[in-house]
Amino acid sequence: MILNLKFRPGFLALLCGFFVFGTASLCFAEEEKTEMTKADSISMGNRHLGWGDRYLKSGQYEDAETQLLKSWGYNPKRATTARRLGKLYNQIEKYEDAITWYQKAIELDPKSKYTKGVYLALANIYVIQEQPEKAIGCYEALLTFNLELEEQVQCYHALVGLNVEIKDYETALDYAKKWGELKPDDPEVLEMIGELHLKTGGEDEALAEMEKVLEINPDDYATLEKLAGMYQKRSDDDPAFNAYEKLYQNDNSSIFFLEKTIETGKKVGKPKNWLVGRLEKLYKSQPDNLDVIEELADLTGSLKWVNQGLKQDPKNGKYPYMKGDHYFDRWKNSSAKQDSINALTWYRRAEKDPQWKNNANAMIQTLDPPLTEEEKKRREFFEKSKQKKEEVKTEGKR
Repeated sequence: MILNLKFRPGFLALLCGFFVFGTASLCFAEEEKTEMTKADSISMGNRHLGWGDRYLKSGQYEDAETQLLKSWGYNPKRATTARRLGKLYNQIEKYEDAITWYQKAIELDPKSKYTKGVYLALANIYVIQEQPEKAIGCYEALLTFNLELEEQVQCYHALVGLNVEIKDYETALDYAKKWGELKPDDPEVLEMIGELHLKTGGEDEALAEMEKVLEINPDDYATLEKLAGMYQKRSDDDPAFNAYEKLYQNDNSSIFFLEKTIETGKKVGKPKNWLVGRLEKLYKSQPDNLDVIEELADLTGSLKWVNQGLKQDPKNGKYPYMKGDHYFDRWKNSSAKQDSINALTWYRRAEKDPQWKNNANAMIQTLDPPLTEEEKKRREFFEKSKQKKEEVKTEGKR
């Protein structure tokens, strides 16, 4: 039996209304379900991020990596997750992965206060990888943030060092000056500015900065030594001597400082007895130093140093010549024949040295001048007369 169902028009309208309402309700439920899924995803991301944080702090790096990557999968727009992954890979020295995640963190949250730490971590990685230009970029980016005073100083300090490393001294000097503006009484930055002025050709500026360092710290002997060299190079003899004298008094075991006091002491006119005293100290440290022996011999004229020179350098005509002078002076005062003989002996020895031949020959002629023509003839006459007498005597005996 087939039922012949007939519906009134009103009932059909009501049925259609239920259908439309049900469909709309279904669509609304699906939209609500989608939004909840997104919220759940974020919630799950946070949950895995928390777990990853705990594992990272305890050094369980594999578990931390698993949880952090899951967190990123649920919410790939969370800069915190990218930072944590960067930190993780940095700690296990997977630097390329660390760079990738740190850069993602910067892209997601470029101006966050936490991004400062990301730039610093990146800079350190680039330093390790010997990529100073990229490290410089990170420190320059850091300077765009609102930094504390010490943070700014650290940035400028790093930028100076990195630019020196790539030999960009002009830029290094610019950053050093900015560092100096923040710390005008810091000897380290003043010294750095001075050295960079030297690198860039500003010697006067370098000198001024280093003098400021000494005003702040008079016992900064490293800076004093640099200044001493600069003074000497500029022929500023008095400050050069004073600087080297202070350095020597601070370290009187230093042969270098002793030599420098002697060198600069001559230029400022230190007396002979002062020079002899310093040279004798130098001789004690360097008994085979012929230059010291020669200088002592010149200054004192003492046979002690002349004989020492002869012993050390017997072929040098200077020492026998000086010994000849010694006996010559004695002969002039005493007229003793032996003194003139000794003088001639030493002058003739000095004559063997080509460098002293002419001087020695002149003194020999002073002591034993050549015969005049008249004297030669007179001696020749007497010699012949003597020979004839001897011949006569010989014939008589026959």
